[in-house]
Amino acid sequence: MSEKAATKEIRAARKEALLDKLEEGDTCNGRVISLTNFGAFIDIGGLQGLVHLSEMSWKRINTASDLLEVGDEVEVVVLTIDKDRGRLALSLKRLQPDPWDEIEELYQEGQLIEAVIIKVVKFGAFARLQDEYGLEGLIHISELSDEHVDHPSQVVKPGQEVMVRIIRVNREQRQLGLSIKQVVSDRFVESDLERLTTLQT
Repeated sequence: MSEKAATKEIRAARKEALLDKLEEGDTCNGRVISLTNFGAFIDIGGLQGLVHLSEMSWKRINTASDLLEVGDEVEVVVLTIDKDRGRLALSLKRLQPDPWDEIEELYQEGQLIEAVIIKVVKFGAFARLQDEYGLEGLIHISELSDEHVDHPSQVVKPGQEVMVRIIRVNREQRQLGLSIKQVVSDRFVESDLERLTTLQT
C-alpha cells in the first residue's frame, strides 16, 4: 500500500470513529472551510458539518459572511448526524442566549426604539429593531398613520429608518407588535417622561 493510500485509509478510519463517538447535542470545536448563500461548512476532525443560515444567530442575517470568514475557529453544537452520508447538521446560535427567554426584561410595552423597515406587505410592514438583538416586529397597517392608509407602501419602504413604539410583547408566539402612529401619543406621555428622567440620572 502506498503512503498516500495509507494516509487516506487512516483519515477514513478516524472519520468513522468520530462519527460513532459523536452524539446529538454534543459541543465541538471546528474550523470554517467554506461559506455559501445558505450557510457555512465546518470541519470537525475530518468530518464536514453544515451550519444553516437559520442556525447561525438569533438575529436575522442575510449571508454567512455577515458573521463568519473562512478559517475562523468556532464552537458548535451537533443537531443531527447522518452516519450513512457522514454529514452533520450544526448550530452556532444554540450556544448563544435566546433573547426571547428574557424578552419581558429586554422590552416593555410603550418603549420607544429605532427600527428599520425590512419588508412591506399588504397588511403592514415588518421592522427590525436597531439594537444588539435585532429582533423583528410587525407594524400593522392600522398602526402606520392616524390617516387612512390603502397600502403600507404609501407610508414606509424597505430600508427606511423609523422610530417605533412597542405596543405588544408576546413571548409564547415570539412576536413584537410595533406602532409608528403611537410614537407621539398622550397615552404614553407619563411613561416617556419617566424613561427620559431615568436616562438623565
